Amino acid sequence: MRTTNGKGSDQCDGPSNFSNPGFAGQSASLSADEDGGSRQRSYRHMEWALKILVLVACCATDAFVLRSTWASLETAPGQLRRGYFERFGDEVGLAIDDLFGQVFPSFLLTSSGVLEVPPGLSAVAVLEPGVDYEVTYHSKLSPYVLLGAQGPVEPRTPNLKLRPGEARLVGARTLAFEGDHLALVAWDGTRPWREDAAKLSALDAACSEDGSGRGLKVKADQDRLEVRLGRCSLVEPLPASDSTLLAVLAGPDWATMTRRPGWVVEHKVIWPVLAVVTAKVVAFAWAAGLVSTAAVSATLGIASLVVPVQATLTWPLTLFIGIVAAIVRVAVIARRRLPRGWRLPCLVLALALSACVARALIPATRSFPPIVPPHGDHGQQLQCAVIGYSMASGAGLRDSHGGFSSLLDDTCDRCRDKTAGRTAGGEVLSWARDAYCASPHSFGKDGSVIFLGGANDDFLWGVTSTARMFVVGQQGSEPWARNLKTSAAASRARIDAQVDAINGLMQCAQSNGAGFLFLHDFLVGDLVAGRDPDRAAMLARRRAAVEAAGGRFVDLYEVFGAEAGISWFNDYVHLSLIGHERLADLTCRNLR
Repeated sequence: MRTTNGKGSDQCDGPSNFSNPGFAGQSASLSADEDGGSRQRSYRHMEWALKILVLVACCATDAFVLRSTWASLETAPGQLRRGYFERFGDEVGLAIDDLFGQVFPSFLLTSSGVLEVPPGLSAVAVLEPGVDYEVTYHSKLSPYVLLGAQGPVEPRTPNLKLRPGEARLVGARTLAFEGDHLALVAWDGTRPWREDAAKLSALDAACSEDGSGRGLKVKADQDRLEVRLGRCSLVEPLPASDSTLLAVLAGPDWATMTRRPGWVVEHKVIWPVLAVVTAKVVAFAWAAGLVSTAAVSATLGIASLVVPVQATLTWPLTLFIGIVAAIVRVAVIARRRLPRGWRLPCLVLALALSACVARALIPATRSFPPIVPPHGDHGQQLQCAVIGYSMASGAGLRDSHGGFSSLLDDTCDRCRDKTAGRTAGGEVLSWARDAYCASPHSFGKDGSVIFLGGANDDFLWGVTSTARMFVVGQQGSEPWARNLKTSAAASRARIDAQVDAINGLMQCAQSNGAGFLFLHDFLVGDLVAGRDPDRAAMLARRRAAVEAAGGRFVDLYEVFGAEAGISWFNDYVHLSLIGHERLADLTCRNLR
């Protein structure tokens, strides 16, 4: 209802809200507060988004640094198999299976689709109709390949079942230049490498085009096989019923194998490594701040472009620092809030947790595996005590079964049913000393202690040598070759420690009434020109230490270098059964 005042103006019954100055000011203030709060929430959201973005970038950068440890490309099953040299009756042949095992270096499939085959390994592929295969060698030799049919193979022992993909390459033939043309001739697996190298060099000289064109191209159609090497070629009928196998024998150098169309690829990701990367970044950021975390990750990321191996090996140190810093921050926060009497125990707990982290990240004290007789328990008769690395236990063989220790136990009169071994992979002389000295007295008592090794000690005595070998084993031929020189120099710098380990090992053997025989192994790469100066110098010091203490020292390369061929090795360091047989025979003749 409207009323009229004395002046004749209209007026509402109640005051208007919009005309009330006090209420209008309050409304404006609330609106400003809401706008300010909204902006603050927006800023906080942006701040959190930026932090998350930086954390994700740090995780991605750290994952890039460790790319060789968690990500790899592998050929899908059925395209590639591994070969093992064995004796079948009176001839040396090639057995195959689908199990690639943990060998370093191992087969490496590059992002461009090229399969790198490391020295000593044998890669076997079934020739598929219409598919082109190209094989090259890194050295100035023609590729060493075998062509043959797939046939059945017997298990290594009657109590073992055949593994996936186990078979045998039968009717093996290799390339030769006969008269004025390329030919496939019967393969002799007993030839020394020096003879094979001369043959491959002559083949290269006859077929290469102006020093190039060493790539070997092989193609199988429905009814014929085509082979081309440089300017040389051959075509021959192909039996329709046979599965034709192409075996690439890397020998002392790296080889490559390319397939067109390309290999069917599987991407392998080791997720626990990425989980550790994420945990490290979060812990580092919470303890040291986001800026420090980003700076560390960026520095390692840039370094990995220039020195990828060193950057990869540095990353565990940042993990250790991040975890310890997080533990320290927890302790500081807890110390402020805890009563005075609880502060010292909190500090002690933080130090204990840091020590546990250090123990988890730093390699622990070497453990000693059990003493294992090759063919069951021989009771107390262990007069032939074998100490060594993975080769002494049969690693590198098909089924990882048999080999040096088994052959001594089976065929050597002095060791028959009296042999046992204490072996471990990736170890060095200090482990051999500690392992034998901690053994029961029955192990080798009044008999012989036989040490098989030395090649590991050529490379694994540096502070980070073992880790570096693992990293470069996933990066290809060039990093591997550079690392061999670096690791050998680092090991030579610690030759005095190696000699001390030999002396300690021999003292324990002699106190047990045992003779000592040091069998120094060699690598497939040594077949070309022997050991390099660093490794030769280390061998000379080891020999002098053994002989000065009354032991016997045998350089296996010195004895077998002229005889050993491509069929003596199943990978870079592990002998095939062919090599194990000759090694066991030599050992038996050298036992006193």
